[in-house]
Order: sequence, then C-alpha cells, then structure tokens
Amino acid sequence: MRIAWKIFGISLIVFLVMATAATYSIYKIFEINKELQLISQVFSPLRHEVAQIEVIALKEELELERVEKLEAELRADRLEALNSGATDTEIDAAISEHPDIEARINHLEARLKAGLDLFETHANTVESLLRSAERRVRSAQDTASSLTDKLELAALYPTLIAIETQHSSFHSHALNLVKSADLPPATRENLEEQLESEEQKLTERLDSLRQHVSAFTDQSIATAALHEQQALYASIAATASAGALALLLSTLVISGILKPMRALSSGAKRVEDGDFDVRLQPLSRDEIGALTQSFNTMVDGLRSTQKIKDTFGQYLDPRVVTGLISDQSDASAGEKKVVTAYFSDLADFTTISEQFTPGGLVRVLNRYLDLMSTEITDRQGVIDKYIGDAIMAYWAQPFSNDGDQATLAVESALSNVQLMLQFQKELPELTGLQKNLPVLRQRIGLATGDAVIGSIGSEKTKNYTIMGDTVNLGARLESANKIYGTQILVCQRTRDTVSAIEFRAVDKIQVKGKTEPTSVYTPLARSDEMTEDLSKLQTASEEALRAFSQARWSEAQQAFEEILGTFPNDQIATVFLNRLELISAQGAPADWDGVWHLNTK
Repeated sequence: MRIAWKIFGISLIVFLVMATAATYSIYKIFEINKELQLISQVFSPLRHEVAQIEVIALKEELELERVEKLEAELRADRLEALNSGATDTEIDAAISEHPDIEARINHLEARLKAGLDLFETHANTVESLLRSAERRVRSAQDTASSLTDKLELAALYPTLIAIETQHSSFHSHALNLVKSADLPPATRENLEEQLESEEQKLTERLDSLRQHVSAFTDQSIATAALHEQQALYASIAATASAGALALLLSTLVISGILKPMRALSSGAKRVEDGDFDVRLQPLSRDEIGALTQSFNTMVDGLRSTQKIKDTFGQYLDPRVVTGLISDQSDASAGEKKVVTAYFSDLADFTTISEQFTPGGLVRVLNRYLDLMSTEITDRQGVIDKYIGDAIMAYWAQPFSNDGDQATLAVESALSNVQLMLQFQKELPELTGLQKNLPVLRQRIGLATGDAVIGSIGSEKTKNYTIMGDTVNLGARLESANKIYGTQILVCQRTRDTVSAIEFRAVDKIQVKGKTEPTSVYTPLARSDEMTEDLSKLQTASEEALRAFSQARWSEAQQAFEEILGTFPNDQIATVFLNRLELISAQGAPADWDGVWHLNTK
C-alpha cells in the first residue's frame, strides 16, 4: 500500500471520530444558544424592565407624597387669608390685597400642577414598561421550541397582568386621595389607608415577578452550563480517542519511512546553516522519493535566490533586478546602450521651501515626487535617484523597448507638466498655507544617446546607473530652461526619434563641458492635439532661428518681433531679441557659426 493510502486511512478514521464528536458538540451548542437567546432576549431585558418599573414606581410614590404636602401647604395659606367666616370671593379678594400671600399661593399651585403632571408621566411610563414586558413574554412564548420554555414563560404572563391591574388600582386611589382635599379628615385617613394597602400589594407583586424572572434566568444558565459541560467532555473524549488511534497507526507508517526522512532532516539542517550544495539521493519511488526530488529542486531554487540576493540586493527598483536576471548580464561589467536621460527640478525651490514648516516641506516633496515618479515608472522609466526635489531617471533596454526610449520619456515629461497644475491645487492642504502660496514651476531636460549602464559603488553598496555625455547633456538642458523660460528642453536626437509629438526649435547651443553643439527643442503638443496657432509658431520659430544662425540679423529681428506680436508672452522670442540688441551694440563674433555658448551649468 502506498504511503498516500496509509495516511488517507489514518485521516479517515480520525475524521470519523472527530466528526461524531463535532456533530454532538454542534447539537449541544445549538441548545446552549437557545438558552442564551432566552436569557438575552427575554429574561435579561425583563429583569431590566422590572427594575425600571420598581424605580419609577418609587418615584411615583415620592411624587405623590410631594403633591400631598403641596396640597396641605396651599390649603393652609388659603385658611390664613380666610379670617374666619369669609366666602371664597372674600378670600380671593383678601389674597389679592396681600401680594406676598398671592404670589406664594400661585407658586404652590404651579408646583402642584407640575407635580401632578410628573406623577402622571411616571404612571404612564410604568404602564408602557408593563405592556412592553407583556409583548416580550408573548412573543417569546410563541417562538419557544421546548415545552419547558413555554411553561416557564406562561407562568410569567399572568403575573404581569396582575401587576398592571394592581398599578392601575394604585394610581386610581392616588388620584382620589389628591382630589379629596376638601373631605373630612376621617374620610381622607380612610383613603390613605387604602392607598397604603394598594402600594403594599404592588410592591409584593413586583417582588414576586423579580423572583420568578431570577429563578428562570438561573435555571437557563444552569441548563446552558450543563450542555457546555457535556460538549466539552465529548470533545475531550473524541480528541483522546483520535489521538490514540492516530499515534498507533502513524507509528506503523513512520517505521517504514524513517531512514529517508532522517536524510531529509539532515539535509534541511545543512541548508538552514547556509550550505546550498546539498544533494540527496532518492532511496525509493514512493512519495518519500518524490519528496526527496522536490527537496533537491527546492535547494536549487534557494541557490539561485541566494545568488540573486548577493548580486542584486543593493538595487531598489525591482525592474532593475528583473531585467538583469532575464538578460543574464553581469551587473558589474557595464554595457553601452542607447538611453534617454531625464532630469527634472523645481525652479527656485530652495528659496520657496523657506516658507514651509519642516513637516509641510516633507509633505510637499513626498507628494511631488510621488506624482512625478508614477508617470515615469508607468511608462517603463527607471528612477535612478532623488536629490532633494530633483529627479534623475532613464529609459533603456531591457526595461523599455529599443527605439521607444525618447517617446516614452517625452510623454512622461508632458504628463508631469500637466500634473503640476493638480499639484499646485494641493499645496494649501500640504503646506497649511491659505494665502501667498508660491507658484511652483518645473524644469525638465531630456537627452538621448549612447551611455554606459552598470553598477557603480563599493563592494557593499552599489548603484545601478547610467554614465556618459548623454547624461551630462540631459542635466545641462534641465538647467538651460532657465534661459529660455521653457519647462522642457530636449536634444536633437530625442526630437528625431520621438513619434507623434511636435516640437518647436529653440536654439543651437554648446553646453559647458561639451565640444559639440546641439540643437535644442521644446515639445509643443501631441500630433493629434496641434492647433493652427501652434503650427504657425513652429514654422515661424524655424525660420527665425535659421535667419539668426546665418547672421541675417534684420530678418531674424523681424521674425522674432512677429512671433512676439502674435504671442506676447513668448520668452524665447524675448531672449533672441535681447541677443540681437546686444549684437547690434557690440557686433557679432568674427567666427560666428550660429551656436550660442552656455558657460554655466
């Protein structure tokens, strides 16, 4: 018999024993639940209502005594004004002549009326609680499933009816006593004795009801405890039986597989100690043999995982790890690839940040970097590093398809410029400032070309990054935005390899640190979003820049002035008009080649 069938047989026997115990326990739990529901839904609320009735009935009695006292004081004050033998009209007239007595009598009458109203309120509350208790008992009696519960509940209902009747009698006698102020003392004394008798009967019936409810509650608790004890004993017996059977049968099975299991245990211990060269020889073709094969496969996987951890544990972006593993490349060797480098910065952020609290500054930076980075990574870009508010990222194989780097980078840049509008709206909440908020402006530089991509750093800490002139050019273009008032500047190669996006020619420059000039552009819009005005600006800019580079100063000035006339806020045209004014005043260089040299980073 295979090990699987042996284990199945053991499991089936244990399951049957446990299932029998579980069925019995479920039945007992159901019985416990019925008793608990009876306690929670009937007896416990009923005890609470009885306690409320007793408290309110006591308040009713106290209010009655207060009303009787006020009635006596009112009668005494009126007799004081009577002056023997006077009629009611004369009493009222005499009272009106004594404002202090009249005010006291009015005050006593108001207090008397309020006391009677409160007395009636207490009486109505008691009646309402009694009717609620009657409904609760009737409802529980209708839904009770056992005869015992029905009999217990049936015994409570007459008691509630009797209490309701007794309370009505007490209330009636109390009102008669209040209205008997003008009766002879003997008659009032008789009425007071009757009221005390009614009060005593009501108290006795309430005590009887409370005792009944307490007895029924205790009985339900005892029944639930008994069911719980029986379920517990059944579970203990079933567990002990199942354990004994499982132990006996398992001993028989384990005796035949102990040797290979010991080998597996020893191998697992070696793996735990870091030895991933363990290789076990399967000793059988049963499940233990298959387990040995799985163990060997697991060790191979752990060996590969450990190699990944050793090689790539320093990298933060998970796509870097995934890409390098799939490409099977050496992380420390370095490769030359076509990349698009992305650099962005917030204009004058160092000065602006002085307006923020430390907490506000952290929130602003975290939200800004989150918004910007999402657009980059969603378009296959890799975040290289953050430097304050600056972001360095890149697109390169194997993280993006070859040929798509520039398009993905420009798309990300355009989206991030749009996201700055949303970010600006979030500033009040992020900073806590409601006025005098700074306007944040982003500068982005993109450069496409050859770069070396690989690991740089010490033996313990490395950074997978890109290096080369293309990277430096991207950083310089980001800074050059300050000159032209643009938000995005790209190099010639970026512009030439991008699809579905239109650009405006900005200038031909030579940045510091490079000997070769490059034409720079700024994206206008996606091709399907181009307007007639943007197309005119694109054409006019090319013609004006061509005239400028060919030293046709008058034509260049006229062209840039026409651009500024159509687009009054165009800062690029303003920059070139200022240059033309400088050339007009100082003359052009003798070796003019149409390239503007940037001497700062």
